[in-house]
Amino acid sequence: MKIISKEKVYKGPIFDVYHDKVLLENGRTTYRDAVKHHPAAAIAAIDDEGYILMVEQYRYPIGQKLLELPAGLVDPGEQPSDAAKRELWEETGYEAKSWRELGSFFSSPGGHDEKIFLYLATDIEKVSKQHLDKNEILTFRRVKFGDVLSMAKNGQILDGKTIIAVLIIESLKLC
Repeated sequence: MKIISKEKVYKGPIFDVYHDKVLLENGRTTYRDAVKHHPAAAIAAIDDEGYILMVEQYRYPIGQKLLELPAGLVDPGEQPSDAAKRELWEETGYEAKSWRELGSFFSSPGGHDEKIFLYLATDIEKVSKQHLDKNEILTFRRVKFGDVLSMAKNGQILDGKTIIAVLIIESLKLC
């Protein structure tokens, strides 16, 4: 595929939207719309008792609250691992002494390029209160890892990054 022209039709603080004219491999010309999104980091923070830290927040695009892993955007120039440490502290007040990268994935490659980096944080400790952004409203709680795994498998958890992370942790027998 070759880009013939690229038009930014929206610029926002988290993502930009493009309407591009492209030449397909079969010689046809068509249009593609794409969202250019900042990358994100998500953290599966598990304590010594087998509890995982979860957050619940209202997700405007789908009109409902979701139970999910703590996560957030990677700031420009920031490494995803540093964003994970920052987001865990901001959303839960916890820090971790042990970190392991679980992998990364594109959340919806048919429409946008958001890449989410997944981390396992262990040897965690509560060090402060939450430090939420001014427009961020969420609650966090500790939930048994096995309960979260069951909820992911039976469709009670609808957040993709959470489902992927807990299934990776289960498959690698990390919890």
